[in-house]
Amino acid sequence: MSGNKLKAELWDNMQYYFREYNDASMRCILYFDGILDLEILKLSIKSVVEKFPIINSRFVASPIKSYWKLCPDFDIADFFTFSEVAADEWKTTAEKFALVEVNPVKRPQMAAAVFRKVENGKESDCFAVRFSHMVADGSGFNLFLKSLTDTYNNKLKNPRAACRFGMGNRDYKQFYPYLSHDEREKAKKMTGYRYEKNERLQLPLETYRKNDERFERKLFNYKVGGFHKIRAFCKENGFTFNDVILSVYLTSVMKRLKIEEGQTLAVDCILNLRRYMASDAEIGFCNLVSKVKVGIGNDLGGSLIDTCKAVHAFMEKSKDNLGGLGGLTLLNLMDKIFPFAIGKVLIKIFYQNPLIGLSNIGKVDKKIVGFGGLNVVDIVMTGTVKYTPYMLLSLITYEDSIYFAIAAACTKEDGELLNGLLTDVGREIEKIRDAEIS
Repeated sequence: MSGNKLKAELWDNMQYYFREYNDASMRCILYFDGILDLEILKLSIKSVVEKFPIINSRFVASPIKSYWKLCPDFDIADFFTFSEVAADEWKTTAEKFALVEVNPVKRPQMAAAVFRKVENGKESDCFAVRFSHMVADGSGFNLFLKSLTDTYNNKLKNPRAACRFGMGNRDYKQFYPYLSHDEREKAKKMTGYRYEKNERLQLPLETYRKNDERFERKLFNYKVGGFHKIRAFCKENGFTFNDVILSVYLTSVMKRLKIEEGQTLAVDCILNLRRYMASDAEIGFCNLVSKVKVGIGNDLGGSLIDTCKAVHAFMEKSKDNLGGLGGLTLLNLMDKIFPFAIGKVLIKIFYQNPLIGLSNIGKVDKKIVGFGGLNVVDIVMTGTVKYTPYMLLSLITYEDSIYFAIAAACTKEDGELLNGLLTDVGREIEKIRDAEIS
């Protein structure tokens, strides 16, 4: 391709196809106990964008082959804004900014803002970022934040310091060399990833309508402290952390469903394909996630422990069956053979997007958000804004806490239902932490 174009990869196109279900954007909000050096921050953003040029681009949905058109110019005003806000509007202003969609067909693919408040004579900054999910997954977003923090901290010492990180391999097949020959052959034959109609259950939520003023973008959060106690519970019982989260989530969702005869709940669980790569592999800025359909039936057992056992058995079987690789070969073949416009139609015909999902974005290391030694007093990181009846529960772990979030475009009433679901999940996890379960 020419010097100002970058090839669109498989997951870039898939994210674009699925934009009618979600806004294909991620967001992060960091609340600090002090203030940032704004000039150093601006220089740091510029340095990082120069090393990650796809951020300064727009997606061209050409009927034949899609691609990213890179912009040779840089204007910090396109990437960063600053404003002073009242203390009682600090968080609501940051959330409102973060919830805005990043439009991939316009540049840039990222926008950041600092909101400064003064409370009791002390200044504090909030740093909010919204980021295109089309250019990277959650791990790629973490790499961007890591690069920005590292550059910022180095520039505090030396303003001439440049970003030390950069773009890597964006091909989704980069994990294949880490598979054995038999695993690769098996993966190539795994062409199916489909939700049957009886599995596509939904919460009692209204269907989003774009121009209906009743639907608003909302962000719901719940923080659970004592992560190490929950990990201890997992170790003691032979479960993974994800086993427990999935079990609590399934239980909480099931309470809110009206299941008819022959229907069964299946949840879409986001899976990071980096799991198939060597632990010390240098993984670049890319999309490298897939999905596992988690369905253990409607009988969750008599206790949470029973549900955890069933989920653990299901996930272990999924690992043995190369979980997350189902359908990738077929999607890649379709992406290569058919023109972009036809691919969009075929996806709608043959792929049914699940309505209930879970995404564990993972651990956010303190170094990733340690701007100039400032303490993070609160953090939000979440995936896409889902358009109801689609919904997604996201979570991260930071320090000794778990941060749950649901971002949705929904009515006020449906927002109450989603917030209730989130609160239910959080409180059940707290019971595990406090050893109040059997």
